[in-house]
Amino acid sequence: MLHGTSTAGLIREWDNSKRTEVARGITLAATGARPPGLPSFTVSDDGEGQTPDMMPDTLLSLTRSNKLRIPFVQGKFNMGGTGALIFCKLQLVVTRRNPNILKENFSSSDLQWGFTMVRREPPMDGRKNSVFTYLAPQKQNGKNGILRFSSDSMPLFPTGGKAYARSSKWGTLIKMYEYNAIGFKSHILMRDGLLNRMEILLPELALPVRLHECRGYGGAEERSFETTLMGLRVRLDDNRADNLEEGFPQSSSMRVSGENMTLTIYAFKKKKAESYRKNEGILFAVNGQTHGQFTDDFFRRKKVGLSYLADSLLVLVDCTELSIMAREDLFMNSRDRLSGGELRRAIEAELEDILGRNQPLTQLRERRRREEIHSKIEDSKPLESILKSLLLKSPTLSKMFLQGDKLSNPFKPTGVQGGERPFNGRRYPTFFRFKGKDYGTVLRRDGHINTRARINFETDAENEYFSRDIDKGISTVYTVINRQLSAYGGDYHFNLYNGIGTLNLQLPVTVGKELTFIIIVTDRTRIDPFKNSVIIKMQREVQSNPSNTKTRIKPPGKEKGSDRDISTHIQLPKITKVYEAPPRDEKGWDDMNPPFDKFSALRIRDSGKRTVKSTTNGSTIYDFSVNVDNIYLKTEMKNSKKSAEVLEARFVYGMTLVGISLVHAEMENKKPSPESQETANDHEETNIEDRVENFTKAIAPILNPMIDSLGDLEFERETMGSMAGEST
Repeated sequence: MLHGTSTAGLIREWDNSKRTEVARGITLAATGARPPGLPSFTVSDDGEGQTPDMMPDTLLSLTRSNKLRIPFVQGKFNMGGTGALIFCKLQLVVTRRNPNILKENFSSSDLQWGFTMVRREPPMDGRKNSVFTYLAPQKQNGKNGILRFSSDSMPLFPTGGKAYARSSKWGTLIKMYEYNAIGFKSHILMRDGLLNRMEILLPELALPVRLHECRGYGGAEERSFETTLMGLRVRLDDNRADNLEEGFPQSSSMRVSGENMTLTIYAFKKKKAESYRKNEGILFAVNGQTHGQFTDDFFRRKKVGLSYLADSLLVLVDCTELSIMAREDLFMNSRDRLSGGELRRAIEAELEDILGRNQPLTQLRERRRREEIHSKIEDSKPLESILKSLLLKSPTLSKMFLQGDKLSNPFKPTGVQGGERPFNGRRYPTFFRFKGKDYGTVLRRDGHINTRARINFETDAENEYFSRDIDKGISTVYTVINRQLSAYGGDYHFNLYNGIGTLNLQLPVTVGKELTFIIIVTDRTRIDPFKNSVIIKMQREVQSNPSNTKTRIKPPGKEKGSDRDISTHIQLPKITKVYEAPPRDEKGWDDMNPPFDKFSALRIRDSGKRTVKSTTNGSTIYDFSVNVDNIYLKTEMKNSKKSAEVLEARFVYGMTLVGISLVHAEMENKKPSPESQETANDHEETNIEDRVENFTKAIAPILNPMIDSLGDLEFERETMGSMAGEST
C-alpha cells in the first residue's frame, strides 16, 4: 500500500503487523540468571551472514574500515560491535552466509556455518594490557581457521519466552554471556528495564527490533515476554494525542559555528513523560543514535527558566549534518557524553536562547505555574505579612531584602487565548513571508551590535516542517556582499510554531552599515524557494543607564503606617506547603518531580519571572515549596510541648528565610569565569535550585531546636542580668 511513496520506508508509517513482521528478523533475547545474577543477551538477525573464512575480516576484525563508507551505520573500525566485549565474559558468534548472494565458484565451506568464542585474556608475557582472542583451532591451508559445520538451518531466534525456538537457514547470532548491564538487571520490558533505555539511546531506528524476556518471569500472555523496539520518535508519534501538549512537537533549525542542526521539542502532558524518559533532557543524535545528552537540569538554568517544565520536556538535536571534524570535536568515542571545547559551549548558548525565548514553552510554563499556585495566592497573604514583620524588625534583614525591585503581576491575562482556532499546518507550505507584510516586501530594521535580531514570519507550514524525516524544510540565511550571495557565517536559529516562524539572528559587530540578509526557506518539492529580504542598519550597542542602578531607595520610616509602601520593594516568593498525604486540593510528595521524601525540606523553582526594572538582567523570582511532613519536624511536633501549629510555622518561615538568603547570595556572586565552567559537570551547570534543596535538607534536623535554644539563651541572659542587678 505504501510502495512508491516518500514515506514507505519509515517505521511510523507501518501498521503494527508490518512492524512485528520486520522486527522478527532482528531480535534481542535476555537469558541466563535473574537478579541478582547477571543476564546474558543474544542478538540475532537474518541478514546476509558471513562465510567462515570471511569472519576474521568482518565480525572479528578490529582494524578494518569495512563500514566506513556506509552513511547510516555508526561504527568506525568495528568499534560498534567490539565495544560490548568489556562488559561480558564470553561471546559466542554463529553465522552462515545467505547462499543466494554467494559469488560464483564458491567452495563447499562457504555453505557451512562458522562459529567461535571470544574472550578477554589477562596481560601475559610482558604485555601491559589485556587482549581479546577468538577460538580458531581448525587448520585451513596451514593456518588456524574458524570452526565450521554443516546444517540446513539453526534455531537462532526466540519465540515468546523461549530463547532458541525459531530456525533460520542463514543469518548471525551473537550471545554475550553474563553481561554487566548495570541498572538494567530486572525484566527488560518493564518501565525501568532495558527497553526504555534502548529507546533513549536509539531514538530513530532504521529498522524495528523484537525484544524477548526469556528468564522465566511470570506472565500468561505473549506480550509479557516480547515487544517491538521502534525508537523513541515512533512511539511518541503513535501516542501524540494522549501524551503531548497541543501544538507539539515543535521544530527548529539552528546554525552554530557554521554547522547545521535541527531540533524537535517535545512537551509532555503532566505525568506523561515518566513513560519515555528519566532525567534525560536534551539528546544529541547522529543517524538516529544518541551520542551525548544533557540532563533535565539544563531546563533549570537561569537563562532558560523552565523549571516548571523540567520534568515534561525532551529535546532531540539531530546532528547528522555535522562535518566530520565537528563530530570529532563534539562527541566522545564512548557516545555517552559530549566533549568540552568551543563548539559545545556555542551549542549550549544557542540552546539556552532557543528554549529561553520560546513563546509556546513560556505560555505552557505560565499555565502550569498558574494551575499549581493560583489557589494558594490568598492563603499566602498571612505568611507574607509575617515575613514583612520579621524583615522590618531586623536591620540586617531589612537592608538585605527590602531594597529589591517592584514585582509585576505573576500571571498574564489569558482571556484572549480561549477563542483561537486550532492550527492545522500544511505538509508543504504555500506561503512564507514576513508577518503582516505582503510577500516580496523588503523589511527594514535597526539592529544593535550587542543584541540579536528577531524577525517574525507567517506561514501555513506544519510545526515539524524543519525536523521531519521526509522532505523537511531547510532555512538558510545569506548576506549580500558586492551584489553576490554569501552564506552568513554568524549563528542563528529558526523556530516554527502554529504558523509563526521566528528567526533569531546573531548580528555582526559592524556599526553604521546597512546589512542586507536574504532568508531562503525551501524543501525538496519546491521549484522556487521562498525568498525574503531584510535590511538591518547597525547601531552602536545598547547602553544601560547607570543612574538608574545607583538610585538609593529609602528605608521604611519609623512612624506608624509608614510601611504601607513596603510591598513595592520586597521580593517575597510564592510559597506552597507540601504534604505526605495531602488534604483535598493540596500538593503531595508524589506531585513533586522528583518526589519529596521524609527528609526533603525546601525546593525552589524558577518561576520564569524577572523584576520589572529589567526583564533581561533583573532578579529571578522563585516559587518555594516547603515539606511540612518532614521527619524532623514531625518528630519535634510529637516530643515538644509547643503547639504543632507554632512549630510548623517556625519551620516554614525559617526555611523560607534560609532559601531567600541563599538566593540573595547567588545574586551577589559574580558570574563564573569560562575557566571555572570548564571544570563544571559534563552534563549540567551547578544551579541554585539544587544547592537550596541540599542545604535545607541538611539543616532541617536542627532548625526548630536551634530556634528554641537561641530563645532560651536570650531568656537566660535576661534572667542573669536581672539577678545581677538585684544583688548589686
